[in-house]
This record gives sequence, C-alpha cells and structure tokens, in this order.
Amino acid sequence: MTIHKTPHLIALTVILTVAVCSVAQAQPNDRDRQSVAVTVYNNDLGVVRDVRKFDLREGTSDVQMRDVPTRIDPTTVKITDVQHPKDIDVIEQNYEYDLVNQQKLLSKYIDKTITVTDDKGIKTEGTLLAVEDDKLTLSTPTGIVMLPNLSRYTMSVPQLAGGLITKPTLVWKLHSDRALSNEPLEVLYQTGGMNWHAEYIASLVDNDKTLDLTGWVSVENNSGASYPDAKLKLVAGSLHRATQPPRPMYGGAALRADAVPQFEERGLFEYHVYDLGRQTDINNGEVKQISLLSANGVNAEKHYTYEGGKNVAVTVNFQNSEANHLGIPLPMGVIRVMKRDKDGSLEFVGEDRIDHTPRDEKLTLHVGNAFDLVGDRQVTSERSLGERANEETVEITLHNHKDEDVTIDAVENLGMNWEITAHSMDYEKRNASTIVFHVPVKARGEQKISYTVQHRW
Repeated sequence: MTIHKTPHLIALTVILTVAVCSVAQAQPNDRDRQSVAVTVYNNDLGVVRDVRKFDLREGTSDVQMRDVPTRIDPTTVKITDVQHPKDIDVIEQNYEYDLVNQQKLLSKYIDKTITVTDDKGIKTEGTLLAVEDDKLTLSTPTGIVMLPNLSRYTMSVPQLAGGLITKPTLVWKLHSDRALSNEPLEVLYQTGGMNWHAEYIASLVDNDKTLDLTGWVSVENNSGASYPDAKLKLVAGSLHRATQPPRPMYGGAALRADAVPQFEERGLFEYHVYDLGRQTDINNGEVKQISLLSANGVNAEKHYTYEGGKNVAVTVNFQNSEANHLGIPLPMGVIRVMKRDKDGSLEFVGEDRIDHTPRDEKLTLHVGNAFDLVGDRQVTSERSLGERANEETVEITLHNHKDEDVTIDAVENLGMNWEITAHSMDYEKRNASTIVFHVPVKARGEQKISYTVQHRW
C-alpha cells in the first residue's frame, strides 16, 4: 500500500505486509448486506437500517461490521436479530475509529526494528527510537542515524500494528443460545452528513396568469459511507433535536438526476414522509436528484407592491390546492421562476425560498423589482399633538412607465395606536398595524395618494 505525502504527516511511502488478525467472527462488509433502508431529514441527519448476515457461534463471541459512515453517532446504534430476537443478547458494543495513518503507524513501532530505503536503493535497518513530524531516529549497529527529511525514503514494516484499523468499525460482544449461520441482524443508527432539500421551477405562461410547476428533491450524502440499492424515505418537517456538536464541512459532489415523479407522500406524526417507490444507490460524496412533482395549468397572479423607497416589488401568488392542479404538501426549498421569451426560450426572472407548505395554503413568491415601476414616499407635514401624540401627512407617488395599466399595492406600516383622519382613497386594514392602498396607475402615467394619521403612545 502506498501512502502519499500529506500535511502534518511523515512524508514517505509505507509498504505494509499486513498479517491477518484473528477475530472471533468474520467482519461483514457490503457483500454480506441483505438490505438497507435510509431515511433522510432536512437537518444534517440520516437514519439507517442496515441488515447484514453474520455467523454466530453458541455462547459469547465478538462480531464486527465495517463500511459504517465516519459521521455515525455511535450512541444511537442498536443491533437486533431479525429472525431469532430471543436467542441473542447484546453484552457490549464498541465503535472503533482509530484509523491508520503514517504517524500512528510509526509510533506503534517505537523500540522495534524497521527498514528504511533511500532513493538510490540503499537500505538502513535499525531500531526506531523517535518519530517527530518528518524526522526519524534509528539505532543501528554502527550508531545513531537521524534522518531529518524523509521525502527521499521509503520504509517497510512487517504488519499493521495492533489497535489500528483501516475503516471505522462497529464491534459487538454477543451471546447466542445456539450457533447460527448467515443470521440476519439489523443494525439501526443515526449519522450526520445527510440532507435533502427541494428545488422547483415555475414556468409562467398565458400572460403570467398560469404557471407550470415541476419539483425535484436533492439528496446529499457526505456521511462517509455509501448505501447501494437502498430503500429511500425523505422526512419534511421541523424536528426538535438536542444540541449537536460541530460537524466538519465537506466540499462539492457529483450530480445525478432521475426523470419522472416517483414519490408517495403521506403523513407521519406531525411531519410528512416522501417514500421513493423503488431502490436507489446513495453514494458517498454525491448529490442525487429525483423528480418530486409535475403540475400544469396552475392559476397564478402577478402583484406589484410598494413599501417605501424607490422600488416596486414583483410577486407571483398561487394556491396550493387540488382545484388548482396541486394540493400536496410542498417541502421547503427554492422556487425558480422562468418566463418564455418570444423566441420560445425559457429565461430566468427570479426566485424565492418557501417554507414547508401544507395543502390549500397560498404561496407568495418575491421574484424581483419591476424595472418600469417607481415609487416615491414623502412626509409632507408633521406636528405634535401633545407629549404623547403626533400627526403626520404622507404623500405617495407611483409612476408607471409601462405600456399597460397596472395596480400597485402601497403598503404602510403604522405601528400601534394609530388613527387615520383623512385619506385620498379607500384603504384595506390588513392587520392591527398595516394598511394597504390598491392604487390603479394608467399606462405611462402616475398616481398620487395621501393620508393623514395620528399616532399615540
């Protein structure tokens, strides 16, 4: 095995002749896997149910399982006999993660004989006295040899030292009432490094009055293990979890996609489960995309909203109802809004993030600011009405540079304890602190509105 030069480790090549370690039982790996099911949550959590076959002898024995994720939470591991639950008792459970590296391997050979070979093929054999970064000290028959730079050397050791492993390993001490061959045991555990989220594309058609909505889920696996031919479930909802320790960050990954909607949605406790109706490979270091939904002819409305300053916001609203060709719980994610241009191409016009949205709820997407709509808000007068009251008059001017008439919602946040004493047009009281003027503005025109409000505190 060749170990390449890495920062903070000894820069040399280690040639291992690994002796076979004697263990009470064989170590199940992917070839012994009978089935695996993975449930992925929105908050850096995956729950894995891994069924593998073990050979158990009568009495007490140790069994090991490799190929477990590096992000596993060992406090959540539970092993169960699927076929003979009353015949098996778990005496002890351990998670071994002292993985081999150059520094650890060398430290295991202090006071032992090793052989070092330079880049000219000259070998030096001696007792290893000390290891420090890229420095090595040997005791040889001719004296003490100190090698200050090991980048020119290779070193051979007879075997993998005890206590070091090449993969994270779960180890159990089990007691079995009888010998069992190829016994399926289910290993249940939680792991970090797994997430999923939804992405949607809303394509506006028919003069922005309808849209076609497609949805995908992206499943990210940075747990440190792969799950081939797995049963996949996704859980949407805000689960409360105890405070977790900081987790390492991982880089980018490959992207895979499947083509058609394949999830069955159903409720679970106070959350929603999306169950993939087929097996799939969930590889480590991968982002997998799977189709979630497709809906055409969804009725939508485009709105313009002014809340002070210069810009007029553009929103697209639609109802998540069965009557509107939807009516399914929509998991949180980003909706990217597209618009078909005259040449037939779809162009990106904005995006917004939605929270988990139940059926029959209204969605409002803020997609950007209107280029041809401009607002101006001025306080034209203000006076005191005593120590705990004042009065102000506000004037709003809305400019429409489009070739079509529009209606702009002018939203005013008034705080608490207010009273409007004069207004140039009717308004809607949205809640205790907010009013809205629905202002029609002619093409290439402008519209002014004003109101006078008294505040008390």
